[in-house]
This record gives sequence, structure tokens and C-alpha cells, in this order.
Amino acid sequence: MVRAEVADAARVNARWCETVCGTGTFTARAWKSACRTPPLYPDAMTLTPDATVEDVLDGIDLSPGCAVKDSFGCLDLSQAGFEVLFEATWITRTVRMPLEPGWSRVDDEFGDPSVAVWSDGVSGVTANRDGDFAGLSNLYTRGDVDDAWRGATSAVATSFPGLPITGYEHGEDLDAALRNGYTALGPLRVWLK
Repeated sequence: MVRAEVADAARVNARWCETVCGTGTFTARAWKSACRTPPLYPDAMTLTPDATVEDVLDGIDLSPGCAVKDSFGCLDLSQAGFEVLFEATWITRTVRMPLEPGWSRVDDEFGDPSVAVWSDGVSGVTANRDGDFAGLSNLYTRGDVDDAWRGATSAVATSFPGLPITGYEHGEDLDAALRNGYTALGPLRVWLK
């Protein structure tokens, strides 16, 4: 069951990457971009636990700076010249809650009904939708991290009511997500060449 939930979370995240990058191809096992993606976005990512090294590396720019998101934490890309940049954990939460006071949409630039960008002036988050799942990404705050998670969660839930919310975090941000009602689904690993 968890692998299916991780696959859903990975697909939602890949859809967000495709939206930001403006390029990319979905195959049965991976999402990848033939041209280099913007900083902080992967050039390829696995969508299934049986994706192979060839599934993700074939057809992408393998020059230094190439990044691959192994959504299931099971690939070894070291032989191809990659190093682990970081490890994280997929998270999920289903919630119905009112929008926290002070939060408003600020996403005029996208014009895409599957994307919503929210801020309260101190914190912000991006929500995206793929099928029956909502993605939470790019959460930032200059204030209290728990307040940010509550507000961000309410914003994503307002954008896409009733849908399970997925994303990934590590370190203190993962701790904050878990404190605020999210459940850990499984590991992911980001590799950098």
C-alpha cells in the first residue's frame, strides 16, 4: 500500500516539475527532461519502484549539475558519477479545514487551474493537483514553522478540497510536518552529478 501511495506522491511531484520546467516526458517508469531543468529541480525522477538506472538516465543531459530524484530510494547512481545530495521522506495528509487567517492566493503568473500559490506575507506554499491528489511544495517561512505548516496545509486544502495532500521533507521540516498531522510514507533520494 505504501508503495502505491509513494507512486501517487511521486507522480504529483513530477507533474509540478513539468509545470515549472515547461518540458518533460512521462514514461511508464520515469519523468525526465531532455534539456537541463531550472536550479533545484530534477532532470529526471522515478515513478515506479522498478525503474532502472537506464530508465532515468537515457536521454537526459548528464553533464555536471544533472540531478535525479529517486522516488523510492532504491537506485544506485554512483557508478554513473552521481553522489547523494540529500535523502528525504514522502509525506501525506488528508484534511478538511478552513483557510487560516491572513492567507491569500498570489498566483496570477500561472493561469493554470491545477496550480495555486499562497502566502500570508510571512510564509508561502505552492499547491498543485494531479488527478485525485494535491501536492504541497516550496513551503517557506520567516516565522514559526508550525504556524507555516498549519497555514500551508489549509491553503492546499482550500485549493483542492478533500484531496490527499502529498509532498516530501527532511530534517526539521519533516519533524514539523509530522507534528502537524502528516504521515511518513517512505524514503526518497536526490542524486547530483
